Amino acid sequence: MVAIITGGASGMGRATAMLFAREGARVVVGDVDDAAGRALVEDASADGLSLVFQHADVSKEDQVAALIAKAETDFGKLDTIFNNAGVEQPVIPSQDVSEALFERVIDINLKGTFFGCKHAIPALLRNGGGTIVNNSSVSAFANVGGNLSYAASKGGIMSMTRVIAIEYASRNIRCNAINPGVIDTGMNRRNLEKATDRDALEQKWRSITPLGRMGTGDEIGEAVLFLASKQSSFVTGIGLVIDGGRIAT
Repeated sequence: MVAIITGGASGMGRATAMLFAREGARVVVGDVDDAAGRALVEDASADGLSLVFQHADVSKEDQVAALIAKAETDFGKLDTIFNNAGVEQPVIPSQDVSEALFERVIDINLKGTFFGCKHAIPALLRNGGGTIVNNSSVSAFANVGGNLSYAASKGGIMSMTRVIAIEYASRNIRCNAINPGVIDTGMNRRNLEKATDRDALEQKWRSITPLGRMGTGDEIGEAVLFLASKQSSFVTGIGLVIDGGRIAT
């Protein structure tokens, strides 16, 4: 399997990239953090894993196209892409969301996923089919407020996922999304650092998660691997919720 993972130098993306590589996939990681990308390659190399890194800002279409071209050039094909790159929105009232903040979140989360899908589809078709996994969020289904631009971007990703699933099913491309709840990532650690009351925010996360803890990057990676592989060969157009039971309440 040849896989591309955007935003793969840290957090859920990094855990997923290492898991895919350990499972024998040849992985191309794109990220804006070059230092973290180099560190990932060094860690993978030390374990004898096949992983390469290329700088990629997913809000720039040419850089996403170049990332997909690298997978085909280096490994001869593309089997799957995990459109994972994303940014958070500070928890603020919707009326205080600036146009600049809204555009930044949409550009990276929603437009970045669009670029990944748009340029992966031709490569997947050249390979006779494949899979797309998009990183949406439980915020597409359930919310507690204060994250307007983030929720809008993730809801858009779910709609995009369903459109592509329907449109390309007959051409052997499956497209699914994951919908994580609160996961122990750098993004959420940053949210904790910015919080005026860290303990209250941590307690809030626990209270909305019946399993009473944050999920892990490895748990996300396992779900992405399932949706990217033949194990999910009759699954397309879904949003797989990985939230510790949050939306069941």
